[in-house]
Formats: sequence, C-alpha cells, structure tokens
Amino acid sequence: MILQQEDKDAIVAIVASRYFSEQRWRWINLKKDLQKVMKTFEEIKEQYNKYPYMSRDWYVENSATKGIHMCDTWEELSLLIEFLRDYAQYFDFMVKYEGRRKAFCIASHDGKLTYEQENAITVASRLGCNVIVFSVEVPNSIEFDMVQMGGET
Repeated sequence: MILQQEDKDAIVAIVASRYFSEQRWRWINLKKDLQKVMKTFEEIKEQYNKYPYMSRDWYVENSATKGIHMCDTWEELSLLIEFLRDYAQYFDFMVKYEGRRKAFCIASHDGKLTYEQENAITVASRLGCNVIVFSVEVPNSIEFDMVQMGGET
C-alpha cells in the first residue's frame, strides 16, 4: 500500500508524541490542541479581570491549565500567544523538557523545511525559544496481510 502524505504525517506525530511521553516531557500537539492554548489565555485574562486583587502572574502560575500553556508568568504567556497566533501553523508540538526548557517542534518524515518554517524558526530563536526538528524515516509504502478468521468465505 502506498502511503499518502497525511499517513506519513500521522506516523511521525505518533512516534514524536510517544518519544516525548517516554522522556516524561510535557507536550501539546499544536495541530490538534492549539485552541486549548488560546482558550487558557482567555480564561486567565477573564479571571484576572473579575478578581484583579491577585497579580496576573499568580493566575498563570496557579492555573489548572498550566500543563497546556506551560508558562510561569503573564508576560511569558502573552508572548507565547502572540507568537502562536502568527506562527503555530508551522510547528507540530510545543514541549517542555529538562524542567523548564520550552521548545517548539517540527515533526517531519524527510527533515526538509519550507521557507515559512525556516522563517518561523528564526522568529522563535529571536524570542529565545528552542526549536526541535523531529525527523522519522517513513517508507513510501507498507506491506500488510489480511486473513479472514471465520465467517463465510
């Protein structure tokens, strides 16, 4: 069976997410869960507006959704949201590893980057963010067997 581009992308995403989990990194799939990150920002902003006697940093630090946005301060969260609004489509994952290091990840089956991805990496680097290119060698086709185990032939 010939694998389509979407099949290869799905295989790479599965391998990357398993690797992140095995390393005990916190991670979020930006292709699937970007809106969750955006929603946490809006929720924190709303909480602060309702109860401004606590600092914005306090709301970020004590957020029940901290595992989603992975930020410690309001400034960090605001910069993250601004960056994601413009560049999230060029990354596949956001990960937090080695305790505090945050990185954006491009998952690839061929290691090749588009001009837009290269530009997004440059912007991420200027903001002090690490970028990981997670490359998996995926074949163009796979073999499989299908055996009927009972029923009518």
